This record gives sequence, C-alpha cells and structure tokens, in this order.
Amino acid sequence: MTPELDARERDARAADPLSDVLSVADALRRHPTVRLGDDVDPGWCEALNLWVSTHGLERVTGRDATLVITGDPAHIGGAFWVHSPNAGVERLASTLSESALLTRTTGTMPARIAEYVLTWVLAERWHVPRYLAHTATATWDRSEPPLPPRRQEAVVIGTGAMGSAIARTLGLLGYRVVGLSRTGRPDGAFDVVLPLDEAFGRTDAMPSATTLDASRADVLVLALPHTPQTDGLVTPGLLRAFDGVHLVNIGRGSAVQTATLVGALDAGRVRHATLDVTEQEPLPASSPLWRRPDVTVTPHVSGLTLAADVVEALDAALTEIRAGVRPSSAVGRHRGY
Repeated sequence: MTPELDARERDARAADPLSDVLSVADALRRHPTVRLGDDVDPGWCEALNLWVSTHGLERVTGRDATLVITGDPAHIGGAFWVHSPNAGVERLASTLSESALLTRTTGTMPARIAEYVLTWVLAERWHVPRYLAHTATATWDRSEPPLPPRRQEAVVIGTGAMGSAIARTLGLLGYRVVGLSRTGRPDGAFDVVLPLDEAFGRTDAMPSATTLDASRADVLVLALPHTPQTDGLVTPGLLRAFDGVHLVNIGRGSAVQTATLVGALDAGRVRHATLDVTEQEPLPASSPLWRRPDVTVTPHVSGLTLAADVVEALDAALTEIRAGVRPSSAVGRHRGY
C-alpha cells in the first residue's frame, strides 16, 4: 500500500468510521462466504462448521471469501473481514488492508489467565516448588515457612481485558492493584490507573515518586500485547525501581529481554520470575532461564483459546455487523490490539 493510498484510506475512515463495517455487512449479503485458514485448529472445525451453517453462511475452500478465520496473514486473500481465533493479532494488524475489518477472540481467556496468575502468585508465596522437592526426598524442613507478602501491593502493566481480570483476582487476595496503561484511563478493576509514560517513561530514568512507588510492589504482572511500543518496554531502569518483586509475564515475551530480566534477578530487583511467554518460543534449551531456581517457565499455556470462545466471538461480531455497529472485538489497527 503506497503512502498516498494509505493516507486517503485513513481520511475516508476518519470521515466514516463505520465504512469497513458497512462494507462487510454488504459483502455478507451478496457473498455470505466463510473460509477457515489452514492454521485453524482441526479440533475446532466441527463447532465452526455448525456456526457457519446456522447463520446462513457458506463455507468455501477457495482463495477468496468475505470472512476468513485465521491468524496467518498468508491466508487472508481478498477478505472483507478477518477474524483471529486468538487474542494476539500483531501479525495480522501489521499486514491487513486498512479497508478490511479485523476482529479477535477473547472469550474466557481473561478469567483463565487471571487464574494462572493467582496460581503462581500463591505457589511462589507458599514455597510450593520447595515443598514438592522436599516431598520427593522425604524431607521435613520448617526453616522457611510460608509468610504473608511483605507488601500488599501489585502493579499490572496493561489494563485491557486480561489486565482487568488479573486486577480483580489479585484484589480478592487483598492486594492494592495499580494499573499502568497507555492512556491512564480509570478502570474500576484497579485501585488506581496511571499513564505508563508518566510512571516510567521510555528511558532508563527512575520513575517519579509522585507517580508510582514501585518499591512497594510485591507482584508485577506484564499483560501487554505485542506492538512496536511494547517491544522491550520493560527496561533495566524500569526494573531498578522495584525491590524484590515477583514478576509474572502472561502478555508477550518481547516486552522484556532475557538479559534485562537476568540482570534484575541477579540484582535482587526481581526475586522470582514466572514466565508463560519468552522472547523466543519454544524457549531454547540453551537459555539461562531454564537453569535458574528463581525462574519458572510454562509453555505459553495461560490463555489457550477454546472452540467455544471463537464461536462466541464470531457470533457477537456478526450480530453487531448486521446491525451496523462496530464489533466490540474489533482491533484498533494503529494500536495493534
């Protein structure tokens, strides 16, 4: 797409913010066709085929269809509407035409990710790995009993659906939860939300004491999408603001570099890191993260998509499109989420 065309399309969409939705609705009336990308989980096909047939749509296998369900840009073709079966849409958002509508799946993922965070926050607090090791060796050792958190405050970077669910869950444990987001817009799931740039900025400078006293945090959760702005956002300077925090990353591994994390662990700024996402996946066996007792790695399982989630998201989006309303699951293309 040339810069001139890109500018014209942006101007057109600014003048008529529903132009893509109306185009999709018209295309669905004329050509109610759906294609599943080759990357779609085969276990979902039965549920998706049922959804297609019960909504007056026709599944096709050719290159072009009005709606394409895929997470792979190579499968888009000439679609008017692309639905990602996953929450992460960075590959699609960066390549899809401005004139196409992009929606994504969230479903029950926030609740399951919040459950994951709860599991590992409690496991670390209650020394679960240590007691499992003691069980295997028949060791009775009460020298380091579980203790309440030193500080009853948590910081969650990213206040979208995932971050909000995490905040509500940590709140049930008694944490005061501070959210950091791009805009600092208030969210009832958090005790307070601050603009990320004002709290930390994009440099290695220490945050202002008037915005965030990160040294009070017991838990730091990264719930960020992958965008150019979040790539490497968690810098050594940002982590220097913390004092022995438990870092949990359920967003994107690109948010914090391995060297940055290892440095923070060595310095005691991070006491433990629980990583469901890493810079490179699968995490290579050569990574130093595998050999640290202060790191727990899980294989990107905290928010696995279910077939029912995809069907629910498609159902809601189709209803909204046919009513001439922008779907709540639509992706803000320039934000990347």
